[in-house]
Amino acid sequence: MTGHGKTMQHNIQKAYSETSGALNELYKKRKRTLVFQKIMWGVTGVYVLLMALLLLGNYFPPLKIGFRSVMKPFLPAQDDPYANVYPIIGLLVLLYPTTFLFTRAFQKFKQREKETIAKMVRTLFPKVEFTQGAVPPIKEVINSKLFAWVKKDTPIYNFGQIRGRTNDTIINIADIGVVEQNVPSKVTGGLMHVPILNMLVVLYEYVFKNVFSNTSADNQYFTYRGMFCWLHFKKKLDGHTVVLPNNQMAVLDRLASFNFKEEHKIHMEDPRFTDKFVVYGTDQVEARYVLSSSLMERIVALKEKFARPIFLSFQDRQLYLSVVNDNGLFSFSSGKLEKIEIIEELVREIETALEISEELKL
Repeated sequence: MTGHGKTMQHNIQKAYSETSGALNELYKKRKRTLVFQKIMWGVTGVYVLLMALLLLGNYFPPLKIGFRSVMKPFLPAQDDPYANVYPIIGLLVLLYPTTFLFTRAFQKFKQREKETIAKMVRTLFPKVEFTQGAVPPIKEVINSKLFAWVKKDTPIYNFGQIRGRTNDTIINIADIGVVEQNVPSKVTGGLMHVPILNMLVVLYEYVFKNVFSNTSADNQYFTYRGMFCWLHFKKKLDGHTVVLPNNQMAVLDRLASFNFKEEHKIHMEDPRFTDKFVVYGTDQVEARYVLSSSLMERIVALKEKFARPIFLSFQDRQLYLSVVNDNGLFSFSSGKLEKIEIIEELVREIETALEISEELKL
């Protein structure tokens, strides 16, 4: 084991001993938060389902007859014209305390998580600058051209940012959340204008996802959550070259946004690379100048090291990289947190990002 490896192993043990109690407490707080989250959205789901059944009865009379015995207590009658108000009152009675309990539990959990992450990062990487609450890197995200639908007013959140140096290269690593109006979002938005279907969308997008998932509520609505990095790139470029995961949704979003009409699809010759990535750029010759055979091999190796989808772009002496992480870089994954592997995973993520310039031999 090298000197750096021994130092890092010592830092991992130190971070674990200093935060193991907090990790156990965090696990309990998150478990409590998820219980309140499921109850809150479960109550909301029952109410939405009830309203959907009432509406379905109006649109489809045969269904109304079938539902009548079930819905009878909630249907207005001559002796009780306000019966349909009862579900609303019941919802408010149940929803208010569950929302209050969820909000309080969620705030306590996130504050404790934030404090624990900060302590870990500063113990593990004492030479880097770590900031929480920094302004989101909106300019860099837009300039990267990695996100097809991002505009100046797109909601972008920053959950923590590292600034480090490897040799002579300064690298910035941020944990961001983006809410784009991409193709799936636009389809969902369209369905929200259709009666009854909008209730089914609410049931799926909000109720089911929050009730049947162990993902924290704050991560449910991002179109992108994960790492975003930017650093100096030595080659002078006049245009831009973008490397995206080779999947249909990434390509569809790129084409449907109409924000990059100057781009062309660049056909690369490395089968290992083209199996995992698709390339768009403003100049075929420049794209091949940037993506040499050796760099494509190193990008494939970097993707395997992260073991998650990665995006890259090259332009104006800058390299931008994003790595999908549904939990977020500076948030803990679901499950128990008492094992040291939680800290080792955080170290792998940050070390791999800090070493990008060396990994890609920039």
